Amino acid sequence: MERNVQLNWAAFVEEAVKRRKASHLTQQQVAVLAGLSKPTVVRFEKKEQTITLNSAFAILKLLGLLA
Repeated sequence: MERNVQLNWAAFVEEAVKRRKASHLTQQQVAVLAGLSKPTVVRFEKKEQTITLNSAFAILKLLGLLA
């Protein structure tokens, strides 16, 4: 059975940025805690599609948006 699941990626990114700021974390701190580079976090927050899904998941998990 096929499901048509849509994901509002922009909403995930916006919520992640809101949570990062509410936690008083810098982009550099998120990068270190997630095991990524700062440019990767910047690209994520700009909603660019040039990061890997694993990197995006690491950021989302760190900020409590993924289990």
